Order: sequence, then structure tokens, then C-alpha cells
Amino acid sequence: MKKTFLISCLLAAALPAMAAYTGHVYVDKNNNGVFDKGEKPLSGIKVSDGLNVVETTADGSFTLPGHARERFIFITTPSGYKTFNRHYHKIESKQDGYDFALMPYDGGIRKDGSHNYIHIADTEIFNTQNHEDWVNNVRDYAANEHSAFIIHTGDICYEKGLKEHITLMNTENMNCPIFYCIGNHDLVKGKYGEELFESIYGPVYYSFEVGNVHYIVTPMAGGDHAPGYTPEDIYLWLKNDLAHIKPGTPVMIFNHDLLTYDDTFIFKGGNGGSINLNEHNLKAWVYGHWHINYIKKQGDVYSVSTGTLDKGGTDHSTSAFRVMHVDRNGDFTSELRYTYLDKHICIASPAGVSPSGTVPVAVNVYSSASPVKEVLYTCLLQGKPVLKNKKLQPSTDWSWNASLSLPARYQGKELTLQVTARFNNGETAQAETTFTCQPQQPQVTLTDN
Repeated sequence: MKKTFLISCLLAAALPAMAAYTGHVYVDKNNNGVFDKGEKPLSGIKVSDGLNVVETTADGSFTLPGHARERFIFITTPSGYKTFNRHYHKIESKQDGYDFALMPYDGGIRKDGSHNYIHIADTEIFNTQNHEDWVNNVRDYAANEHSAFIIHTGDICYEKGLKEHITLMNTENMNCPIFYCIGNHDLVKGKYGEELFESIYGPVYYSFEVGNVHYIVTPMAGGDHAPGYTPEDIYLWLKNDLAHIKPGTPVMIFNHDLLTYDDTFIFKGGNGGSINLNEHNLKAWVYGHWHINYIKKQGDVYSVSTGTLDKGGTDHSTSAFRVMHVDRNGDFTSELRYTYLDKHICIASPAGVSPSGTVPVAVNVYSSASPVKEVLYTCLLQGKPVLKNKKLQPSTDWSWNASLSLPARYQGKELTLQVTARFNNGETAQAETTFTCQPQQPQVTLTDN
């Protein structure tokens, strides 16, 4: 009997201690980060310890059992809210209560759930400087177009980049929720590869919801240093996370790299288990890593890669960030926003008269921070309008065109073309040029000498 008792004590001492963790999720009405009397509790909010996933009860409370590999308690931030500080708490040995303060946040989400978000990747700032221009481009676009959030899918790069990037782009200074994935070059030397990343950016896998879409952040499988997490860790949590969303809910997953080249997206654990993500209404797998701008439909799922927004891509594409416009069903359209352009406007023509007697007008217009709303031109003779506030039509991301028809009495006279571009954010850009309306195209006659 004594021997049995001794063995039991030794086994108990050898096993990691696991405690129950409790807390509340509530609306922080006075924005002080404390669950005060009278503040509204939120029920049905998903909370996780990195393995188990539970939902808050009617009084906003939750209880989690914990597990051997626990590091964080985190929530699935619900649509229409943002966190007071962050979506996670690091588990501390002397703390077992973890409250989450939420504040109402529309994030540009329309009544039907449609919204847009910004995707960036591979900023790799460890050996570059002067990042303010492209950061301001992203910040200004997010503000102008009411983006719901910004996602960075990894390769911030090495200890230097990891420490500096958070000062460049965080939820507070971007005035927009920003989420991060871990990339292969973000797994750096430490007790385990993601130790530094976790100390700055938090857990390497988690989820959040915007509109009608369930968004999931997953970590890079490996990198410069071995991670502490395993495929089995991610698989078990992901399985539990997906079990708590309503069937048919649109899903998008973020990672630093593409999961598969096949038409079926199978996420595999380390012990033989797997999840067919196609069966969970996966709409897109959004990633970086390859430094290219690329979209491919693989079966029913789109894989979406975005190149670097400060250096350009390895495919010689120009520097850009991606905007995803997501509708009520989780389907999307995508556009690239080219960086470093502030209300750029250039009149490419007119020049001469076409055989039909009209003058072609071509204007290049672009601004990184805001889409072009409209482009107008006015034609003047000696300061007096001949044609006024005529619209040009868009033909590409950059180019706007029109055909200017002038009566014969203006042929051979010098005219002024004034162009005004108006952007969605209310700003304008102007340019002008002079030209002579020729009566006809020059004729070339060849003669024998």
C-alpha cells in the first residue's frame, strides 16, 4: 500500500501541473480595461488555451482546463468589436483569471457583412531604412477606405526586424487592428524558434471574425530555427476552433506559405489526423513568402500571394500591398495598391488630330492612399473655356481616356488642356498642357531623285 502511494506521488510530481483558467469577456464601456459593475458581458465568445476552445456563458464567463503545452489564453475577436489592448494574455504562473475587454468597432463593415482588408507580407526590415512612406501609404489607405483590419503574413525578419516592426505598425499607431503571422525568418535563436515572436506579437495561431467570415492565422511549418509548436499542436487546436463555427461559415486562412498545390486543402497533424478544409467552406489561403503577386484557383479555393510593398517582387512586379474586398458570402475581389505615389497625375496626350478629326486625351492618375473617383478636363483658348468639365473614362489602374472633338475653327490654334483628378478621400490633383490642334495628320510624299 505504501509502495503504491509512493509511486502515485512520484508520477504526480513528474506530470506538468495544469490548472483551470477562468475569466470574462465584456464590453468595456469606460475604456479602462477593468470589468466594472454594470458593464455588459458577452456570451458566445470563443476562448482558447491553445488546445481547448470554449464559449463564454450568459454572464460572459469561461473556464478552460489548460494543457501541458499551454502558453496563452486568447479569444476569437468577434465581428463588430476590437480588443481594449490585445486579443491574448500570456499565462502567468501566479494568475488564473484572464478578462478580455472589448470595445465596439465597425471597421467599415457594412450591414450585410461585406468589408475590405489589407494584406502585406515580407517587409524584411532588418537591413533597410526609411520605411515611413510605405507605412503611411498603408495607414492612409486603411483610414480613407475604412479597412476592417491589416494582416501581415510574416518574414518581418530576424531579431532586429521583429523588435523594430512593432513600433512601425501596431493597432494603435495604424488606427486599425493589425494581425501578424510568423514566417520562416521570424523563427530565431532562443529556447524555441518562436520565443521572441511570441514575446512581441503573441500566439502564432489564433482566429478572429469580421462580417460573416471566420479568419484563421496559422504558423509557418518551420524556418531558420526549430519551432516549439508541432503540426499536431496546430491540428488539434484548428480542429477545435472549426468545431465552434456555424456550418457554412466562410473561412479564410492566413499563413506565411502556401499549404498545397493540389485542389484539396488538407491540413495534416503529426499523428495521422487531418482536416479537409474544403469541407469547411474555405474561400482563400492567403500567404506571402515567394515575393510575388499571384492568384490561382485550386479547385474551389483561391490561393493568394502578395509580394513586398517596399521593394517589389522577385517576378519584377512593382512594390504594392493588396486589398481584398470581401462580400457577404466571403467571396472576394482583389486589387493591388502601388506604393510611393502621392496624387500622381501626368497628361500623356493630346498630340495632333486623329484621322477621324478628334483629339485623343490620355491621362495617368494614381495615389497610393486613395482610389481615383473621377478625372475631368477643360479645354481653353486664350483663357476662355471651349469645353468644360468633361469626364475621362478609366481604362487601366492608371490610365484615363477621352476623345476631344473640336470645331474646325480651332484648328491650327494653341489650346490649353487642364485636367483635375478627384480622389475618394476628397483630395485633388491638377495638371495642364498646351497643344496645337492640327487640321490633319502630316502627309509624307516619296519622290524619285
